[in-house]
Amino acid sequence: MLRFKSFIHLDEETQKSVSNNSKGVMHELLTGYHLNGGKHMTHHEDSNGDSPEQAHNKLKATMHPDDYKKANDRAKSAAEDIKKKLPEGHTIHQVHWTSKPGDTHRSTGVHATQKEDSSDLMIHTKKKSSDKPTYHGVSLKVSDTSNKNIPSSSLGIESSGSKAKEISEKHKNDILKAHPSLAGKNKDGRKAELESNPKMKADIKERNLKTLHSIASTHADELNHKLSSGNHNEVVKHIRDVLHAHKTPLQKAGHNFMKHTTYKTAKGTQHHSSDPSEEHEHILNDPKNITVKSSGTSVHFYHNGKKFASQSHKFSSQSDPLSSLKSAGKVS
Repeated sequence: MLRFKSFIHLDEETQKSVSNNSKGVMHELLTGYHLNGGKHMTHHEDSNGDSPEQAHNKLKATMHPDDYKKANDRAKSAAEDIKKKLPEGHTIHQVHWTSKPGDTHRSTGVHATQKEDSSDLMIHTKKKSSDKPTYHGVSLKVSDTSNKNIPSSSLGIESSGSKAKEISEKHKNDILKAHPSLAGKNKDGRKAELESNPKMKADIKERNLKTLHSIASTHADELNHKLSSGNHNEVVKHIRDVLHAHKTPLQKAGHNFMKHTTYKTAKGTQHHSSDPSEEHEHILNDPKNITVKSSGTSVHFYHNGKKFASQSHKFSSQSDPLSSLKSAGKVS
């Protein structure tokens, strides 16, 4: 378990790991702080039982002051941009950190799983103090690159086509046949053996790539067969999963949801916001003009020849020879 301490005592490898793991969480905590009038949110605790302020302080202790300033400036800019997207005349009354299962229900009284509602923050607004609150779920994304189209969804093997599990199991069995010394070892043991055996590492890397190519190609063929046979509904349902393009339970109850991305260009910090449930309706309502192609490890979706979404297939770990398959969807 990571021990939180002064940044200057962390080695270079730990600093990099902390930065990668904490950047998104810190963005949530600081954006919530600035939306909440420059005060830390009071709800809800994270999975470790830490309040938003405690989680913030622990993460801050792992960051270089320059990195923290950058994160704070970026979050403050994100908060200002989000405020502009709220209904005119509405005032923010509360902001909650909804980072774990059940937090959306605790914040709003409306039940939603994290798959149904991926909100990181829940903003409560009112037009008049006597009004019932309007809820605004916000799913936050942050990137150091100029690409605003970062992953929208994280999907399991069941979202990679009907043949994916069969291909994946054959891949694992073939690895065990080629490298029987891996059998019976736990994940840490497999990782250690892979790292100490360059020949095995190169072989498994090649096998992994071939398997991902096969899964992507097979998946694209299956989706195209459904389209050509008129089974559009299943393909549209799958694309909704890839884009996370579903109305949340709160939206169905008359409230709001926003995906908000903060990214960087030569001009500085930029923001992009959208409602995934509405953004691609003109395409999803016209499935006859949707086509699917595979390229490498990804499946790409086109409408009238223009790519609008991608699903990349990968293994959950590059260091474990028997890791599980997953995929990520994003807007193109």
